[in-house]
Amino acid sequence: MTNEEKNTKDELLSRLEIVEAMLREGRKSTSYHGWAFVLWGVAFLVAIGWMTWLPNGHLAWVVTMPVAAMISSIWSSRARDCNMKTPVGRSLAAIWIAVSAALFMYMFSVGYSGHAEMHTLWAAMETLLGVANCASAITLRWRVQMGVAILWWIAAAASCFVPVALVIPILSIATLTGQVGFGLYLMYCESRDRKKAVHYA
Repeated sequence: MTNEEKNTKDELLSRLEIVEAMLREGRKSTSYHGWAFVLWGVAFLVAIGWMTWLPNGHLAWVVTMPVAAMISSIWSSRARDCNMKTPVGRSLAAIWIAVSAALFMYMFSVGYSGHAEMHTLWAAMETLLGVANCASAITLRWRVQMGVAILWWIAAAASCFVPVALVIPILSIATLTGQVGFGLYLMYCESRDRKKAVHYA
């Protein structure tokens, strides 16, 4: 092997190591924000319950989503800034901001206009959450999050075919598993990594 070939190989290996490091950092950042998945999962469940069983259901998403966004913003501002410093972090933030904005606009418009139809309403929400998780999983090469995306898409497909009475239970199970459950898993991963860092420090 010539010196030029060796240098090229070393450069490629160095670039691969940089990419792997960025992916690890992206997963670490996602794990650190497990609380956000839990928060928004609880907000979804509150909005679902309000819209389904309480008066003035058309206001459910209009009220709960801004409240959740406010709590999330306050919590994030007090937390250490670890998600916007790398290209991967900015990509993940862009994915979730775009999907969150689309979800809010859709749920607000459909809910407030009174044109909500149970099957398509929830299937659209589940599809968008699947898109966000899938895009994040591909960016991070993370099978666990891809599993969450597939779960959301299965729920979306099921919501289109089941009787109306089963749509809300499907959505609730998907939210508990794919949002709250995944968030708790991320919080566990973040806690485990923090303990390892302290142990090896």
